[in-house]
Amino acid sequence: MTLIKTFWLLLCSSVLVLTEGKEIRHAGGLLSEIAEPFAASQVHFLLWTRRNSFLFQELFINNVNVLAASSYDKTKPTKIYVHGFTENGQGDLSFRLRNRFLEKEDCNFINVDWALLAAGPDYPRAAANTRLVGLLTGDFVNFLVSQGTDLIKLHLIGFSMGAHVVGLAGHVVNGVLPRITGLDPAFPHFDFTNPDEVLEKTDAQFVDVIHTNAGKLENGKIGAPLSIGHVDFWPNGGSSQPGCIEIPNSAGILSIMNLFLGGICSHRRAVEYFMESLDVPFIATKCNSYHEFKLGSCTNNFKTFLGVPVSTS
Repeated sequence: MTLIKTFWLLLCSSVLVLTEGKEIRHAGGLLSEIAEPFAASQVHFLLWTRRNSFLFQELFINNVNVLAASSYDKTKPTKIYVHGFTENGQGDLSFRLRNRFLEKEDCNFINVDWALLAAGPDYPRAAANTRLVGLLTGDFVNFLVSQGTDLIKLHLIGFSMGAHVVGLAGHVVNGVLPRITGLDPAFPHFDFTNPDEVLEKTDAQFVDVIHTNAGKLENGKIGAPLSIGHVDFWPNGGSSQPGCIEIPNSAGILSIMNLFLGGICSHRRAVEYFMESLDVPFIATKCNSYHEFKLGSCTNNFKTFLGVPVSTS
């Protein structure tokens, strides 16, 4: 399988611009020693299929009987989604993503619910917990494979902190995951961590990333301003999204207002764009810069798609 080189993409009027990026290696120390000691009991794997599209069935690592009695079908594609900070496995984004996938494809949709470990307002604590949740998610994938699931049928998707969870899962899976999608991976408390504790391109055979709120926290941004996948998409520049209120050139208290007014809105757009890509093709064009794209210099360059239908070869 030939992997696409790392790119940055910018979305403008439903057209994407790709700018060649650099491979990023994260440096620095470990996450703080504040992770929950009993995480296993606070991580839940919730299954929905077309046979149980509204009521979840909880699966457990190494519990063969529960898996056999569930609606899980090892012959069908499996989507595993991990939510972000302050969210849960039965929230708005989780349910809408579940619904869109089950409408489009007869698949297993599994939500990793780590709500108690991701609860606010203690952001550093939740960030530290991503490592434990990632290891458990990787163990869960290994369990599915041990029960006959073909690894090639798995697609792991993570939003915000959840993007790092699925990356960590890729570290411990027996074999190589075919695809991981990171939806605006969280930046605070992850920007100087060990490469084994964040999402990066070695976590799967193909890693695609959508950035929608990239930047520094002091500027009201949450997402990572780094190219960390084989393909990185940067809709509308990857930092601020249309319809999300933002105060220009903000600092201090204004940057905090930006975070809650526009930052979270733009952050969540990564999931919205990913869902929309199931129906709307966002065309991506390789380009040296956004400026060149606006000049029309890249019209005949290589093209691909953002989100679900992205070319993985």
